[in-house]
Amino acid sequence: MATVADSVLLVLPKTSYQAEAFLSACAKLGVEVIVATDHCRALEKAWDWPENEILVDLNDPGAAVAKILERTRHARVRAVVPAGGEPAALVAARTADALGLPCNPASASTAARNKHAMRELLARAGVPSPRFALFDVEAETTDVATRLSADIGWPCVIKPLLLSASRGVMRVDDPAHLAACQARLRELLLQPELLDMDEVAGRKFLAESFVPGQEVALEGILKDGSLRVLALFDKPDPLDGPFFEETIYVTPSRHPSSVQSAVSATTEAAARAMGLSEGPVHAELRLAPGGPVVIEVAARSIGGLCSRILRFGTGLSLEEVIVRHALGEPTADLERESRSAGVMMLPIPARGRLAGVEGVSAARAIPGIWDLVISVDIGREVVPLPEGSSYLGFLFAAGDAPDQVESTLRAAYRELEFKIVPSLPSL
Repeated sequence: MATVADSVLLVLPKTSYQAEAFLSACAKLGVEVIVATDHCRALEKAWDWPENEILVDLNDPGAAVAKILERTRHARVRAVVPAGGEPAALVAARTADALGLPCNPASASTAARNKHAMRELLARAGVPSPRFALFDVEAETTDVATRLSADIGWPCVIKPLLLSASRGVMRVDDPAHLAACQARLRELLLQPELLDMDEVAGRKFLAESFVPGQEVALEGILKDGSLRVLALFDKPDPLDGPFFEETIYVTPSRHPSSVQSAVSATTEAAARAMGLSEGPVHAELRLAPGGPVVIEVAARSIGGLCSRILRFGTGLSLEEVIVRHALGEPTADLERESRSAGVMMLPIPARGRLAGVEGVSAARAIPGIWDLVISVDIGREVVPLPEGSSYLGFLFAAGDAPDQVESTLRAAYRELEFKIVPSLPSL
């Protein structure tokens, strides 16, 4: 067990759902917490900020790392942990490297953040992944369509380089469909707050060949380049477009052991190709007829509140496992509990203002549902994908079998009714 004098540096974006879980994990391990964040004080209603707080710009990794190193020069930092999002993972990796702590190379974390860099590395290593091409969002649509017809084919998928959680991701069926999709993506990416992420990469988008098949998500942890699978999730809802909003995750996977082994091997090969070697990894793969195809590999843990369905050993959370690993404490014997579990991310059905939620009590009363979190305040404006970046909340279920858990989540969701009214015009 770490001593009280030890510190864990959490690199925590203001949009993270996982703040409370990581802070709780550090408290249980008896380590002092230092938070580096671009936080908004409005989040204080959800959790208490530690006194050791460093305000940084996560979109400026160099300046963020320099400020962190200056502010922690007298602290005994034993581990640096990203607590959500690719920018945080990059800052965490560069900080850990500067402190001489185990971490991913900065180049690997950069590749995990930038989808084009990731695709290039995977292609170079021969890891199964979609065909791809890079474009400027203001490129002539006719030129884009010509290249897509020649190199990618239809249907295809277009996506921003830097955004996550399926934001901006759209299926394009043919050249006629491309004009509307590219215009929609252009309007999103040219917003000033998104351009602030990266003036160059923020204006680019990737076009990829559409990969048919069911999708799975792998949650794992890397040590010296070797992957340990913590959980494999089925995504039973088809993700075929026009947008790619994720809903239900269920574990353990119902796919044959041979398929699960292939998913694990492909994920490890992808991590190796990208240079990832240490810490949490979250991967999304499609089960194509020829085998697993890598959609994305992130150098962080699963987002949202989804990690709440994972428990290890005697009840440790995923965040506790990640912090223990970062501190060099043993985790190899911590297996996920055997009971089936699942989460449903509640989609936003329409743009507007959330005026109310009905059916909460009925949904909670469904046998097998152990929690329901509405994460959007009443009165707040909500925006669906592909422009939006959040969910209305999360449903959590457990049961004796994955099929039972999936049915429970669907039954509870049918009880919910979200009242969304048109937003008031801005003056």
